Amino acid sequence: MRRPVSGSHSGTGWWLAQRFSAVVLLLSGLILWLGYLQLPALDYPTLRALFRQDSVRLLVWLLVASLALHAWVGLRDVLMDYVKPISLRLALNLLVTLTLGLCTVWAAAILWGGHG
Repeated sequence: MRRPVSGSHSGTGWWLAQRFSAVVLLLSGLILWLGYLQLPALDYPTLRALFRQDSVRLLVWLLVASLALHAWVGLRDVLMDYVKPISLRLALNLLVTLTLGLCTVWAAAILWGGHG
C-alpha cells in the first residue's frame, strides 16, 4: 500500500482562503462604499459618529484582516516560486507574516482603542 505524498494538497486550502478573502473584500468594500455614498457630509463629526458604531468598526476590521490574508497568500506563493534559498524564503515569509499580522492588530487598536 502506497502512502500519499505529504503535502500534496496543501495549496488547495490556501487557494480557497485567498478566494474567500477576495469575496469578503469585495462585499465589505461594496457595503462600505455604498454607506459612504449615503453620508450627509464628509467631515470629522460625521465620520466620528459613523465609527462609533461597532458594526462599522467590525466591517472595516474585516476588510483589513481579509486584505492581510489575501496579501499573505499571494506573497507566500510569490516567495515559494521565486526565492530559491530556503533560509531567505523563510526569513522573508516571517517578515511578511509579522508585518501583515501587526498591521491587522494595529487596525484593531485604532478601531477599538477607546480614544474619542
